[in-house]
Amino acid sequence: MRLFVLLPLIAAAAACSSETRSPESSAGLETVFDSSRADSVIARTAGAVPAERVRRVVDELRIAPEADDTTLFAEVSEFDVGLAGQLYVFDVPNRVLLLFDSTGALQRRVGRQGAGPSEFNFNNGMVVLRDGRLAQWDARNGRVSFFTADGEFTSSWVVPTGFSTSNGIRSDTSGQLYAYRPVTPPRDGEILGRMGLRRFGDDGTLTDSLIPPDLPWTQVVYTASASGNTSATVPTHSPRFMWQWHPEGYFVSVSMERYAIEVSRPQRPLRIVRDAPQIPVPDAERAWDQARITFNLRQTDPSWSFNGPPIPSVKPPVAGLHVARDGRIWVRVAVPSVEIPAAERDASPVATGAGGATSAPRPPVRTHRDAAVAFEVFERDGRFLGRVELPYTAQWMEAEGNRLWYLDRDADGLPAVVRARVEPGLR
Repeated sequence: MRLFVLLPLIAAAAACSSETRSPESSAGLETVFDSSRADSVIARTAGAVPAERVRRVVDELRIAPEADDTTLFAEVSEFDVGLAGQLYVFDVPNRVLLLFDSTGALQRRVGRQGAGPSEFNFNNGMVVLRDGRLAQWDARNGRVSFFTADGEFTSSWVVPTGFSTSNGIRSDTSGQLYAYRPVTPPRDGEILGRMGLRRFGDDGTLTDSLIPPDLPWTQVVYTASASGNTSATVPTHSPRFMWQWHPEGYFVSVSMERYAIEVSRPQRPLRIVRDAPQIPVPDAERAWDQARITFNLRQTDPSWSFNGPPIPSVKPPVAGLHVARDGRIWVRVAVPSVEIPAAERDASPVATGAGGATSAPRPPVRTHRDAAVAFEVFERDGRFLGRVELPYTAQWMEAEGNRLWYLDRDADGLPAVVRARVEPGLR
């Protein structure tokens, strides 16, 4: 009997020893690490961040053209940050790469529209390599071009055409370059198959495929078919599956309906688990979303009426996922919606015919938006560092330590390239 009692006590003590707690973060929360499983580590953080401990960003540098300024960029969808803090900004309409130093001074313009060396037809992705060079993918020209840190063209690879996307190349600290590509055959309902990475060889050929984890998620899709045509759309706050490539060379992924980040590090996978409050979708926003879906699908089938599952009444807890170049994980989280002031609503133009008569109905005007852009930041080992809030117009681009780079837009939609610092700092 004494042995029977002692063994459970020993087992319980061993189980307890597998759980460790991080020091309380400056956000006021602690992370509990469970290493009892042989094949993975689970990092759990519970509780809401007190309002007084939410971080804000303070702009250090803002590069933005005036409304009538043609000397800078006209439209930007992506920019990259060099190892010395310089900024590579691709001006989409003019097909020009602009290089700014760390103070925001324009150093040079690289290229022009064309198909020759150091010329661009489009930008499908840029990445700064570990040696400081910049790689740029131009799908229309079918090549990846390389530039020195100072913007000098050095060489290019010929790459397969026939597929294009944005943010289409990745790299890691080993210096390896990857192409964002379909990596599996299409499954039912898919056109391209699952997206993953193809490794570039030394001469630019695409070699082996890297397939991200296949996490389960609930897909809500509304479809319409008529005259041999089919169209589909999803609710605005529909869950999705997302992944990013970690600079150390592995996938970080999430099924957005669950706040559980899968970090597929080779030595021992990590799962970051966070409790998340339910964020409701206002009834008025749900009504707009239903009207939007109905309008879109009636372009295919004029008799289409709303059917299928109702518009979600709560937002998925995860709204986006980024991995910074220092390895920290930035999880964009759901925030409450606010009503867009009537004067700021983006009304689509009305199509008119002869004599000014309306020839087509106008899509419903969006009435709500997120109150802010909010991120919860985790150290690469899963420790919770804090919550950071940005303006609702901000688009995350890069981060390192307590420095953040983002793309912003003014009331007229003009872009601004911004460098900011997080205050108080994450630690």
